[in-house]
Amino acid sequence: MGNGKHNIEHDEQRVENSPLSTLHSPFSILHSPFFRSFRGDKVIWRIIICLSLVSLLVIYSSTSSLAYRAQSSTFSYVLKQFVSFVVSILIIYGAHLISIRWYRGLAKLVFLLSVGLLLLTFIGGIGVTFNEGARWVKLFGVTFQPSEFTKFALILYVAKAVEENNLGSFKNYFWRILFPVGAVCLLLISGGSTSVALLLAFTIFIILFVVNIRSSYLWKTAGIALAAVALIVALSYATKDMKYSVFPRVHKMIEERLHPFVSSGSGNKFQAKQASIAVASGGLIPKGPGNSTQRHILPNAYDDYVYAIIVEEYGIMGAITVLLLYLILLYRAVVIARSCTRSFAVVSVLGLMSLIVFQAMLHMGVTVGILPVTGQTLPFISLGSSSLITTGFALGIILSISRATEERRG
Repeated sequence: MGNGKHNIEHDEQRVENSPLSTLHSPFSILHSPFFRSFRGDKVIWRIIICLSLVSLLVIYSSTSSLAYRAQSSTFSYVLKQFVSFVVSILIIYGAHLISIRWYRGLAKLVFLLSVGLLLLTFIGGIGVTFNEGARWVKLFGVTFQPSEFTKFALILYVAKAVEENNLGSFKNYFWRILFPVGAVCLLLISGGSTSVALLLAFTIFIILFVVNIRSSYLWKTAGIALAAVALIVALSYATKDMKYSVFPRVHKMIEERLHPFVSSGSGNKFQAKQASIAVASGGLIPKGPGNSTQRHILPNAYDDYVYAIIVEEYGIMGAITVLLLYLILLYRAVVIARSCTRSFAVVSVLGLMSLIVFQAMLHMGVTVGILPVTGQTLPFISLGSSSLITTGFALGIILSISRATEERRG
């Protein structure tokens, strides 16, 4: 037995040192000495690389109209996206080396910081308003969306609140979880990020259900949420003709997106029409990279509708492949969560990854016409540095937890 084991180890070492070993897999680089320091779930690392490559290809193709309007080149946007990916990978790498104890200890502070940044969007001179939405902040010459940071920070806060196990009464549950979540969602809706608020609330509700929060609490949560939504819609319509309307984008979202979708599908919207054409033109035989025709017509083909370009250029198989990548991410998160021994890690892994994957599903659903227009990007593929960096940080935390579980198992 000893000789057999020695021979196996010798063979493995010989194959690893072979010059041809790097040809065995496109991911063989992950086995190089440099990448051996990348710990945690290797499948997640590989999917990150896959999504990065898909993004660079589709951004090169989908930014032609944007480059024309800006009198620039598509390569400049690819270069910008590549730099964002490099920064994001560095953040993932750094975040996955940090002990989970730090994330647990700083969860509340990070949450308060994120809320502070979200409040800055409403301050003149700092907050940047576009289309009646206060979604951006400009600090030190850099413009970014605090909502991208806030939604992940809120997941960590909820994970910390669940772990503290002070939810023995609904009163405690209300003040420790329901109130902070509701306050953040209210700020997001006030700033015009209604779809982000709904996605965040849905994700947290599902996670609370999974970690076995009392069903009576969840029923009460659902009732309070429905009442709050009804009140927000009523206030939006009641004040829509006033100078200072409350939730101004809510009634517009209902009238311009929800009503057309319910009445006759998504075909009444120009964006949805063009996306449908792109999806319909993609089939079993794809057009190929760079051969999209809708990229010149479809607004926001590089972010809100980037999946339409993927379907058009890479066909059904390309679309299914991208979908499977996100589903595998969710599956790996479940595998990691099952190996965790503390509720903070469980809620963090499931919450952070669910938020990423649910957003991807929402984006895809809008693109193929089964959901109303929401304006959600495709995580780690759409053009944009804010989303890339914050999503990278979330993946880094997940990989940190995965690394800790591996080290614990020895």
